Amino acid sequence: MRMGKGKPMRRASVKLNYRMVLCIAVLVLLLLTIIFGGLFKSRGSKIADLNSQIETLNKDKDNLSAQIGALTQENQTLQSSITATLPAAKTAETNSIVDLIPMLNDGVYVVQSTGSQLRYISVPKGYLQDKLGEYRDDASGYAASTGDAPICQYYVLFTDRVIGLAEGDTGFVSTDRSATGSTSTIPSGFYDFVASFFNNSSNTTASGSSSGDSSSSDSSSDSSSDSSASDNSSDSSASSVSADANA
Repeated sequence: MRMGKGKPMRRASVKLNYRMVLCIAVLVLLLLTIIFGGLFKSRGSKIADLNSQIETLNKDKDNLSAQIGALTQENQTLQSSITATLPAAKTAETNSIVDLIPMLNDGVYVVQSTGSQLRYISVPKGYLQDKLGEYRDDASGYAASTGDAPICQYYVLFTDRVIGLAEGDTGFVSTDRSATGSTSTIPSGFYDFVASFFNNSSNTTASGSSSGDSSSSDSSSDSSSDSSASDNSSDSSASSVSADANA
């Protein structure tokens, strides 16, 4: 197509197309900027909301941790007050746990092995016996392992089984009430719970009284011996004076 003077219009058309493309590109970039700006702004707002929720959850977690700590302390205080009411541990007439187990078969007992003697307590029905039952029935806390049972410091005698407790959350479980068995893990806290039975004031006082009574007995024996020796000395002196008078 030509103009009136016969000159072509192709170059002007090409320049016009470049300008249109440039304008379209600018508009597209502007539109993309607006879209992505809105998206980033929206996402930033969501991130701020999420951070706020996380902060709130952390505060809730701290509050729950504090409440759990307070409840744990109250539970320990309650447990200590209950174990303090237990009677003093009795000293067994035998030092063999094998011989003692058949003798204690009419309830739930806890036994302490000091190495030189065995001491035992009959656990009354109620919180303490129920707590021992919870440890007994905690299947997830027991995992059998190879080897003989370790040397146990405490034994829990149920009517249907014996559980030996050693340091390090190890021990054994005997379902035929024998005094040994294969090594097994024990539930965490079981050892310390049973140990608290023998750490209460009545048992500590009882042990001290036994020592005091023994010392008193020894002192009394020594006093009696001194008195007897003094009497014998007086009798000897009197006999000597009488002999001199006769002479």
